[in-house]
Amino acid sequence: MVASRVSGVRLDQLLQQASEPAFWLNSELKPIWVNRAWERLTGHSAESVLGMVNAFGARGGENGALAGLGGSLYPPPEVLAGRPCGQKTLIVRAEGERVWRRVEWWPFHLESGGLTAILGLIRDVDEVGLASDSEAHRLRTELFEARDRLLDRYEIDSLLGQGAAHRRLLDQVQAAARTSLPALLVGEVGTGKRLAAKVIHQLGESRRLPIVQLDCSAVPVDVVERELFGRRGEEREEQSIARLALPDGATLVLGDILELPRDLQARLVPALDGRVRVVGTTSKDPDLSYRADRLRTDFYYKLTTIIIRLNPLRERLDELPLLAQHFLELDQAIAERAVRGFSGSAMHALLKYDWPGNLGELERVVREARRVAAGDMIQREDLPAAILGDFASAYHVAPKAKEAISLDEFLTQVERRLIESALQRSKHNKSRAAEMLGISRPRLYRRIKELNLPEEPEGAEVEALPLAPNASE
Repeated sequence: MVASRVSGVRLDQLLQQASEPAFWLNSELKPIWVNRAWERLTGHSAESVLGMVNAFGARGGENGALAGLGGSLYPPPEVLAGRPCGQKTLIVRAEGERVWRRVEWWPFHLESGGLTAILGLIRDVDEVGLASDSEAHRLRTELFEARDRLLDRYEIDSLLGQGAAHRRLLDQVQAAARTSLPALLVGEVGTGKRLAAKVIHQLGESRRLPIVQLDCSAVPVDVVERELFGRRGEEREEQSIARLALPDGATLVLGDILELPRDLQARLVPALDGRVRVVGTTSKDPDLSYRADRLRTDFYYKLTTIIIRLNPLRERLDELPLLAQHFLELDQAIAERAVRGFSGSAMHALLKYDWPGNLGELERVVREARRVAAGDMIQREDLPAAILGDFASAYHVAPKAKEAISLDEFLTQVERRLIESALQRSKHNKSRAAEMLGISRPRLYRRIKELNLPEEPEGAEVEALPLAPNASE
């Protein structure tokens, strides 16, 4: 219907000859027409994009470039509500070049009020627009800018953040990537240590070689010994060499490395020669562990040649809105329904919380809130009960506004929060979590099932780390 109307007044011919890129979206937000200037700008042919599903937050997939382009041209909610709107956005051309442009969307409605089509016009980024800027997508534009800065300076688009402390972290990660010396990443649970380790590997010269992780506290000591050094035989000292026999230049990430017993520390010291890059992570203070005589001197000094400290989320709350939007769009890329951002009251609640689980907890909260959100924005009432309230602690669960809550329900929510916290701090090791809670392991299993908590692996598997950006450890 849009095409016939456009053809009737010959607007399509005028737009086709225009030097300004233009496109039409139908009521389902699918491209139904683009002009030659649009093709020249994006590097994509009209045939490749007509009927494509524009996915909010899309960044990759089988047609990664097209998916990312569709996400960049997705109209803000103001447009769907009937008001013309503009937004600065990053367009990734077919060959990978990134260009900043300003997109303006002009909605058209039937006499009955229903949306029939949206005309999109792409202008130079510094050109004064005819339509006002989208406030709903302001945070999204900041996210595009943050990713673009990372790609320009560090050739990565993960480890998002802003401010002087974050730039110092990125510089330290980049410096660590230039050497094969061991590195120790120090930070609370959930601050992104494993992601930082992957970035160190990605930025190094051996980025195409394997990166493997082993958690030294989640599995028994004999398993750690076998995985690191191989199984001892009766006739030979070792029948096989395991993780330390990775190819030269590969990266071995040892989680909770300070938990290694002293005899394994002694055996590991010769392997810290840089042939296999060892990156250790810990949530403890290495200096305190050394002074408490839990670390050998030679192991301590070799391991702490490069120390990178990651700040907890409560010390970087100015970055939280950007990080929350980042996690929303990562989850949004695989969702069927678009949830575009956070209401002011929801973001206020997120900023008041103390985040003991740091980035890992923020990602889980955003994922759950997106799942239960009824509209296209996450509202305060969509957030988990433990996030709400003035004290934001495990013992404070705020009921939803104007809703009564029984004592049993309140206590259940408190129990849920305590179990979630213990599982998080123990990295889902059920025995350790049960010990923290002062209950038996069978009782913990029973309550996990009764409370319908998600079952997550205990981290006992030794596995290769994916190189795509994901959640934080």
